[in-house]
Amino acid sequence: MQVAMDGELALYQQMIDSITDYEVIKLDDTGHVRTWHEGAARLFGYAAGEIIGRPGSVFYPEDDVRDGRPAQDLRAAAETGRLDAEGWRVRKDGTQFWASVTLTPIRGHGGTLLGFVRVTRNHTDRREQEIEMRAVERMLDAITDYEVIRLDTDGVIRSWSPGAEKLKGYRAAEIIGHHVSTFYPEDDARNGVPDREMAGAVRLGRLETEGWRVRKDGSRFWGSTIMSPIRDDSDTVIGFVSVGRDLSDKRAQELLVQRQQDEILELSTPVIQVWDKVLVLPIIGTLDSARAARLTEGLLERVAAYQAEVAILDVSGVPAVDTEVAQHMLKTVEAARLMGATSILSGVRPETAQAIVHLGIDLGSLRSRSNLREALQLALTMVGAAPALTGNRDRDALVGSHA
Repeated sequence: MQVAMDGELALYQQMIDSITDYEVIKLDDTGHVRTWHEGAARLFGYAAGEIIGRPGSVFYPEDDVRDGRPAQDLRAAAETGRLDAEGWRVRKDGTQFWASVTLTPIRGHGGTLLGFVRVTRNHTDRREQEIEMRAVERMLDAITDYEVIRLDTDGVIRSWSPGAEKLKGYRAAEIIGHHVSTFYPEDDARNGVPDREMAGAVRLGRLETEGWRVRKDGSRFWGSTIMSPIRDDSDTVIGFVSVGRDLSDKRAQELLVQRQQDEILELSTPVIQVWDKVLVLPIIGTLDSARAARLTEGLLERVAAYQAEVAILDVSGVPAVDTEVAQHMLKTVEAARLMGATSILSGVRPETAQAIVHLGIDLGSLRSRSNLREALQLALTMVGAAPALTGNRDRDALVGSHA
C-alpha cells in the first residue's frame, strides 16, 4: 500500500515539475514556502534552495507587505475555501509583473488547516492589452462628432460609442446585436447596399461612401461612412470598423453652390427672342463641356417653346475659337437643325476666321455674318420679315448694343 502511495506521489511530482508556464507550490499554514519546481523558478527567478522555508511575503511589493496583504490573502483563502486575486508580484531581481493568484487551503482530518496550494501565473501581457483596450475605449468615448462602431463579419453591430448615439439616436442596449442595415433607407437595405459595401471594404482594404442614412426617429441625414476590415494574425477578416459622420451641412452647401453655378450658367447663356420665330444666343466667355451642354439644352428648349425657325449664335464675346469650342458649336447647330431651326453664326472676327481655317474645322453649310446686325437682317429675310424692318430705327435699337 505504501509503495502505491509513493508511486502516486512521484507521479504527482512529475506532473507538477512538467508545468513550466506557471507556478504551483505548497505553503504551510503560516504561508512559508514548502515546495518549489521549475515553473516557479522560471516565474520568480529563485532556485529551490534559495526560497524554500521563506515566507510568501517575499513575492509581494513592499507596500502590500506593509499593509499586511500577504496575511490577509491567507486568511481570506482559509475562511472562504479559495482566493482568486490579481496584483503585482516581485521576482528575485526586484522586477515586478502582474499576476493572477489562486490560493486553496489544504485541510486534514477534522478540518485542520495544514497549508495552502498556490497557483501563480504571469498575466502582464494580458493586463497591458486590457489597459490599451480601456485607453482605446476612453479615446472612442471622447469622440462625439463621429460614429465609431464595430461590426462582425455578418454586419451585426458589436460595439457602440457616444458619438454613434449622438449621430443615430440609439442607446447601446437598443442597437447592439442589430444589423447595420438598420441605418440605411429601405430601398438601399432591400437592394443589399450594406453587404456590397462590406464586400467592397474587404476587396479594397477600405471603402468610403456617402449617402442617406436613417436615425432612430426615422429622420434622414446625408452621411459619410468609412468601412475597414478587421483581420486577425492569419489575415482572416473577423469584422469591420465603421466610422460615420453627418455631412448634411456640407451637402446643403454643395447643393447651394451648384444651384448658384447653374444660375450663373443660365445667365451666361441666355436665349433671347428678338422676333417671331427668331432667337439669338449670345455666347460670352470660354466654352467648356458643362457650359456647352447647358447652352445646347437652353437653345433647344426655346426652339421648341417659340417654334423658332432661325437661331443666331453670336460668338463676338468668345475670346478664342479652338477645336473643342468649334465642336461644341457644331453640335449645338446640328441639334437645332434636328428641331427644325436653321442656325446663323455671327460675330466672326478676322482672327477667329483665320483660326477656324488654320484648325481645318469644317463648318459645313453653316451661314455666318461678321456682326449681329447683319445676322439679324439675314434671319428676318429667312422668316419673311425683312421688308418690314428695312431702315427701321427699332431694328437699329434692337441690335445696336450687339453690333
